[in-house]
Amino acid sequence: MALGGSKKVSHVVCEVVANDRISNSFYLLRLAAPSIATQCEPGQFILIRGLVSSWPYLRRPFSVYSSDSEAMIEVVYKVIGRATQAMRGMVEGDRFDAIGPLGTSFSPPRDTTIVVAGGIGIPPVAYYCQRYADYGGRMILIVAARDRSELLVPVNLLALGIEIITMTEDGSRGEKGTAIDGLQKALEAVGKPSRIVACGPVGMLRHIARISRQHSISCEISVEERMGCGIGACLGCAVPASSGGYLHACSDGPVLPAEAVDWGRWCET
Repeated sequence: MALGGSKKVSHVVCEVVANDRISNSFYLLRLAAPSIATQCEPGQFILIRGLVSSWPYLRRPFSVYSSDSEAMIEVVYKVIGRATQAMRGMVEGDRFDAIGPLGTSFSPPRDTTIVVAGGIGIPPVAYYCQRYADYGGRMILIVAARDRSELLVPVNLLALGIEIITMTEDGSRGEKGTAIDGLQKALEAVGKPSRIVACGPVGMLRHIARISRQHSISCEISVEERMGCGIGACLGCAVPASSGGYLHACSDGPVLPAEAVDWGRWCET
């Protein structure tokens, strides 16, 4: 089932280079982690534990938002629970215990590609756009959220030639509508792309899977499930498989072919 993966998984202590608030809701954490930066691919994640007293017991998974492929990786996070509260207070020189890169990665693009990010699903697809910006085809990124306070637009990608469509449900920034509205708009503009790549809420991913199936478009999704261990041991991040049984986001994913998921069973749970 794996689409792509790292050549080597590292367990390292990495230092904080910067930890900046980039919007009302989001922070950008930059880490010096050469052994991870040289191996990670778009869609993969790291497991981290901050070496501070306020950190809870378990590691936390975060998708890689960007990498320079040499020394640095970046993680975007939203302050929600105890771990991200602790992360917010960390400063340059603080350290994380990190394992990664883990999980499957997106396949390289072919020809025209439409990329969709809903809610906090922007990190893995932004990295995908960064990595493959110069592949030679047209790439459209749709970024959608409930309102402008929840929206993170990676404007640096514009300089790389990525076309960005911004959607908010209340119309407070960009166009009024959902990620699905943005996808329909992009499909009208380009016709049939070679691939759709997406990350976001389950309901959004289900609609995208349906649209891709109707139009016979290859579709890969990055699923967001709670992970207890991140290495396939606890089996807590189960996703119903179309072939029966379950896939697990941490080991079989997080990137999966859309047709590998049993959307009826998943959306009922």
